[in-house]
Amino acid sequence: MAVDAGEMEAARAYGMSSSLAFRRILLPQMIRHALPGFGNNWLVLLKTTALVSIIGLDDMVRKGALAAGSTQMPFTFFFTVALIFLLFTSISTTGLRWMERRFSIHTR
Repeated sequence: MAVDAGEMEAARAYGMSSSLAFRRILLPQMIRHALPGFGNNWLVLLKTTALVSIIGLDDMVRKGALAAGSTQMPFTFFFTVALIFLLFTSISTTGLRWMERRFSIHTR
């Protein structure tokens, strides 16, 4: 899908520089098509890697297994780990849906 030449011509008629035309005309159209793939990759990355920014370099599941082994209460710790993953996934999904709606205005 290409941008109509008329859109870029209109941007030049309004006196927009190339970078401003890119930011206001091209980028919103590209984001609309890129968001679903970006969202899928983000969710896969979130689910398959350790959440380094939250707990450091150790994997959350490994931390849960160590805690469960020392207290003999595995369901408590694995349930907590599952809730943390669910929280991050839910926040990410909600944010991505909002972005998709925002960049799909006036399209079918």
